[in-house]
Amino acid sequence: MLCPVDDAQLTLASFGGHRIHRCPQCLGVSLSGSLLPELRAHVALQLHQQRDSAGVQPCPVDGQAMKPIDYQGVAMCACRQCLGLWLEAGQFSRLLELVEPPRQADLSNIGQCVPGSSSSSSIDGLGDILEFASDVFDVLGNFTD
Repeated sequence: MLCPVDDAQLTLASFGGHRIHRCPQCLGVSLSGSLLPELRAHVALQLHQQRDSAGVQPCPVDGQAMKPIDYQGVAMCACRQCLGLWLEAGQFSRLLELVEPPRQADLSNIGQCVPGSSSSSSIDGLGDILEFASDVFDVLGNFTD
């Protein structure tokens, strides 16, 4: 596959647990249309709304003209044929921040920010998170009774 920006050969890489094709020159990234299911419907809708606009660059996968789209401030180009995406350097990591759930490490201090919790206690692991959620639902249930 060739980079749509500078015609360099794209190399297979891994980023955030995803297999991608990256340009070694411009650092752009080509993604399969099925890689991020959360984004697929948004891409298809935007492409449908732009059906009469001209494409700006060729898709690295099938050579069809890609169209510029935006997803929550992340600019990219999308292929109408294969729904593949092209993102400029740095945009893929921004996109992953928007569509991927937080990792377990991000939840490690959730108990410290809960109003009314003591500063010495913390939630540690999935069991404690589920217990905490159960307590929250119990409290909310008291409001509906």
